[in-house]
Amino acid sequence: MKRPLIIITGIALLFILLLFSMTYTVSFHEVGIRSRFGQTSENSVVRDAGLHFRLPFFADSVYLLDTRMNIHQSPLETLQTVDGQQIVVKSYLLWKIDTDGMAPLEFYRSYGSIESATSTIDGQFRDALSALSAYSFEELTGSQNKLADAEESILARLGTLSKTGIIPVSVGINRLLLPPKTTTAVLQRMQARRDTLAEQRRSKGMADAEAIRAEAKAKHDKIMAFTSQRADQIREEGELQAAEYLQQMGEDKDLAIFLAWLDAVETALSENTTLVLESNVAPWHLMSLNNSSQTQTIPLPKGSGE
Repeated sequence: MKRPLIIITGIALLFILLLFSMTYTVSFHEVGIRSRFGQTSENSVVRDAGLHFRLPFFADSVYLLDTRMNIHQSPLETLQTVDGQQIVVKSYLLWKIDTDGMAPLEFYRSYGSIESATSTIDGQFRDALSALSAYSFEELTGSQNKLADAEESILARLGTLSKTGIIPVSVGINRLLLPPKTTTAVLQRMQARRDTLAEQRRSKGMADAEAIRAEAKAKHDKIMAFTSQRADQIREEGELQAAEYLQQMGEDKDLAIFLAWLDAVETALSENTTLVLESNVAPWHLMSLNNSSQTQTIPLPKGSGE
């Protein structure tokens, strides 16, 4: 009784193992490549997630490809820029397997596995980094650098990978250094260039200042010439009016003298003033109470002829 039980148990286990070898599972982030007797066809690509059946392992074999994003880091690469500078670059590449059409099958036929694809990608990626040699050191490191354009150039060179079922998603430069021997020379050259730019700006500023001064002087001379001409006109008009006034005053000299005395008194007493003067001195004799006011003539200081 034990022997038949053992045989039945062995047959059951063999059946279970055979059944297990005839099934496989594809995750949502995977695509399967099923080969039959080592041959693949257009029907070899399995995209639907879940449980699938196949022929026993000696007939069908299935390789699962992860379609999620992969990152590849390049080692430090020494390159020369277009202006002759030596730079050390470290970069990365984001890539994934193309799931459209027969792209997964092309990837499997070209590489067989993701590990094998990585070595090929590494070589092509390092070759594509030579695109940085088309840029100057200032264009890669300056405040208005073209680093984004350089990364796009590297990515464009990796476009041939799409023929083998790989999609290069993006390229990034995460480190850009100078070799230790050239750092000092580069810094000195940058300082010299900045000094040159500063001198150019200084010279331009001095030239602009001189132009502003010349323009200001021209306007000053123009204004002074105008004001001088206008002053001469006003002086001439004043002299004409004064001549007319003097002519009128000349007709009565005594009245002119009297008016001049009144103006002098008004000017002297326009503010709080204390004066001690003799009353017989013109024009202060006008304030003397002893002057005769009975006549119609102009009062004169004592001692002067009337």
